[in-house]
This record gives sequence, structure tokens and C-alpha cells, in this order.
Amino acid sequence: MNRFFLAWQFLTILPSWRKKGAADPQLLGPSMACYPLVGFFLGLILWILSWFLTWMFPRSLADGLLLLLLVLLTGALHLDGLADTLDGLAHGKTTEERLQIMKDHRIGAFGVIGLIMILGIKFLALNSLPKQMAIKGLLMALTLSRFSMVQLLYRSPYARKEGGLGLAFKEQLKKKEMIFAALLALAIPLFFLRIRGLILWGLVLLSTVLMEKFFTRKIGGVTGDVLGAGNEINETLILVMVAGMNHWALDV
Repeated sequence: MNRFFLAWQFLTILPSWRKKGAADPQLLGPSMACYPLVGFFLGLILWILSWFLTWMFPRSLADGLLLLLLVLLTGALHLDGLADTLDGLAHGKTTEERLQIMKDHRIGAFGVIGLIMILGIKFLALNSLPKQMAIKGLLMALTLSRFSMVQLLYRSPYARKEGGLGLAFKEQLKKKEMIFAALLALAIPLFFLRIRGLILWGLVLLSTVLMEKFFTRKIGGVTGDVLGAGNEINETLILVMVAGMNHWALDV
């Protein structure tokens, strides 16, 4: 249970029942096994809030407010990682330059454009779906994208030679946590979307493998920022795919 609450505390700004104080470094990696479950429960909270929002406001405004709540509940943690990663990739000429730029807390033009684009695409995908399917799609996106961070960190080397917070997670993340997270991330989409859930799970596996290869080539592995970027990319990808599946099914 401590592992779940540690994951909850790290991925959201919501209160947890874990005792205050420094986290046990030995639990950082194992806590990642619970990342898909944290995404799922975060999705359930948004599901409940969505009923209130769609009752109070027009659908488009309700979807925009739902995404705003998602950003607030996660402390914009992953969006910050995405912006830093895009700036590093855009302006750095070498691995060292890219990593140095990613450490800079200032945001550049590519970071801003990336945030606008990814939030805009999420909104359009969510808003294009019927209400019930939209919230299911968001639930799947939050679950699978959190799993993708586990897969990405487990399979990739850690890029910063001087270490960092991500390295503490990497050193304690074992194969059994990876497998548990993968099975958990598979079970939830299968329950809600059946065969389409299996397709989405496989798509995230493939997407994350490609990201692993890309970032290993560009910066020598992953960092905490890269994990956040991977989460945002896969979260958006799932919403887009759910919208596409729904559109194709209706057209047929």
C-alpha cells in the first residue's frame, strides 16, 4: 500500500495517506508498478467531475475545464517535462547541449508551441467523442500513458551521468514491477473497451519502444523530463486513436 501512496504522491497534487517525510529510496522504483493504477483513479475522479461539468456548462467548455483540472491535479508535471524536452531537442546540437538546455527552467518557443499543440489536440479529440466514450477514452489515456513511463524507464539507460531523481527510480525498478504494471495496464483497457483496449495497449508498447530508440540516439537515454514527455505523447496518442476508432465505427 505504501508503494501506491508514494506513486500517488509523486504523480498528483492530491493528498495521500502516506506519512510525511523523505521517501524510502528503495520504494521509488517499486512504486512505479502502481503508476497505471494511479492513472486509473485519477481518471475516475475526472469521470465524476465530468458529470457535474457537463450539467453546468456547454459540452465544449466542459471538456476544456476537464483538461484544465487534469493539468491542475497533476501539477503540470508531465507538461513541464514535455516543454523542456522539446526545447532541448530543438536548440541543442550535441547530447551535452540538449541535456543542459533541458535543465533550464525557462521555456522556449518550441516548448510553448508544443504545449499549445498537445493540449489543443487533446481537446479536439475529447470533444469529438460522445460524452460516455470521451470519458472512457480519457480513462484509458491516463492509465496507459502512466504505464508507458514505467516501460520507457525500464528499457532505457539513464542519460545524465551525474545522476538525478530519475536515476533513483531507475536503479530500483525491477522486471517484476515492469510486468505487474504491464498486466495492470492491459487489464483495465480490456475491461472497458475489449478488443479496442488490447489494440490501444499494443499501440502504447510500440510507441514507447520507438521513443526509447529515439531518445537513446538523441541524448543517450532518458531523464525525468523525457518520461514526462513520453507520458504526454502517449496520452494524446490514445485520445486521438479512440476518436479515430469511434469515427471509423460510425462511418462503417
